[in-house]
Formats: sequence, structure tokens, C-alpha cells
Amino acid sequence: MRVMIAALLLVLLPINAFANCPIGSFPSFDRWGNQICQRFDGGPPAAIQGTLDNCPIGTHPWADQWGNRTCKSLDSPQQHYDTSRGCPIGTYQWADQWGNQACKRF
Repeated sequence: MRVMIAALLLVLLPINAFANCPIGSFPSFDRWGNQICQRFDGGPPAAIQGTLDNCPIGTHPWADQWGNRTCKSLDSPQQHYDTSRGCPIGTYQWADQWGNQACKRF
């Protein structure tokens, strides 16, 4: 039965949605309706729809202690960084447990 449900989900979800999520995460939606890549281990989202100029719903423009522009969550201390141009100041290049490139705080 589980295999049948998993197969059905694969057919219903767009294939390119899986291609955009890092290994160890899957396409989903947060409680605000933003498209996210939710981690299998239940951690914070691996990726979230939106940009720093157009912060996702449920977040607002902010700057961290290093001066990096972020989108900060309205109801938690979580911040979303733009890592498309490399790691923000105060972090360094890292690989997560699935081998995805990530930025880790000093």
C-alpha cells in the first residue's frame, strides 16, 4: 500500500519540482503557502520560494549581525539567506549529510 501511495505522489507532483530540491528533501508547502523543500529529518526547510527583494509570505526583510540581507520569519528566529552567489559573510562553505553544498556559521 505504501509503495502505491508513493508512486501516486510521484505521478501527481511535477517532475521538475523534485529536480529543484536538494538531496534529502522533498517539495512541500509551508503553513503560509510558500513552496519549500522540506528536509526528511524534519529540520528547517532546505529551500523556500521567494527572493530577498520579495520575501516569502510569513517573513520580512532583515539584516543579520554580519550585515547580510535576509528574510526573517515572523514567528521564529529562523532566517533565509540568498546563497546563489556563495555563502554570506560569517559563514563558510560546507556539505550537509547528503552531500549538498551548504553554508555553516563560524
